[in-house]
Amino acid sequence: MRDNVRVPIDRDRRVESILDQSAPVDLTSARGTTMATAPDGSVIPTELLVGKDAVNAMLPDSAFERFSWERLKDIIRENKLELLTRVPSDLRKYLIWKTQIIKQHGSVANFVLFERLNWGPDPALAKPISKELFEVRDDYKMLMNDFPYGFDDGIIHVVVWTKNPIPIAQTGSPTADITPEVRQKLTTFVDTIRESLGMKTDDILWFKNWAALQSVSEIDHFHILLNKPPVDDSGVERLLSILADDYDVQKKWAAVDSRLR
Repeated sequence: MRDNVRVPIDRDRRVESILDQSAPVDLTSARGTTMATAPDGSVIPTELLVGKDAVNAMLPDSAFERFSWERLKDIIRENKLELLTRVPSDLRKYLIWKTQIIKQHGSVANFVLFERLNWGPDPALAKPISKELFEVRDDYKMLMNDFPYGFDDGIIHVVVWTKNPIPIAQTGSPTADITPEVRQKLTTFVDTIRESLGMKTDDILWFKNWAALQSVSEIDHFHILLNKPPVDDSGVERLLSILADDYDVQKKWAAVDSRLR
C-alpha cells in the first residue's frame, strides 16, 4: 500500500490518495467477459447509473446499434460527443470495474496515473519535460482504450495521455472546446500517426471529450480512432510500435486482430 501519495500534474490538480493495491484488476480479463457472464444492471451501484448510462446499462445488446465509421465521422464533425456510449454489456462490465478500481485505488485517476501510465508515485514523473505538447516523447503515452465505445469491428480506439495541459477556449465550462491553435496542433500530431501507419486521411479520426464527458478529467487526454488499420506483418509491427507504452498491448491486440481480418 502506498500511504497518502499525492501527485501533482504540473497544474492545480491533485489525484486522490491510493487506498489499497492488494488486489490488482486484470483489465484484459474484464474486457474478455462473455455476454453470458456479463453482470446485469442490478449489481451496479446506483450512484454510477446517471444520465444516459442509467438507460443504456439496462438494455440488451440487441437493442444497441454499433457506431459505423460514417456515423462516427458525422458525430465528431458536428461535435455531438455526448452520443458516444458503450455496448450495454460492455457498459455494465465497465461500471463494475470502475467500482472495484475506486474501492482499491481511491479513484480511476489514481489507477490510470500509477498503474497504466507509471507517472507516480514520485511527483517528478508526472511533470512534463517540455512546456509544448508533443515536443518530448516522455511527456505523453498512447494506450489502447481498455473499454472502448460501441464501434463496429475494425475500429481501433487509442487514448493519448499527456502530462501537458490541453488548453480549452473557456475555462470552467463543462462543454468548452479546445482552442483553434491547439486543434491544429492535435491534428498535426494525429497526421504523423496516420502517415507512420500508411493509412488514408479518411481512415483516422480524433476527438477530445468536453469536461462534462470525461471519466478521468484529472489527466489531460484525447482519443484517436483508426478505421481498419493495416494488418499485414509490417502494419501490425508499426501499430504495436506506436502503442509500445501499453504494457499488455500484445494481449489486447490478439483479442481484436481476428476481427480486423
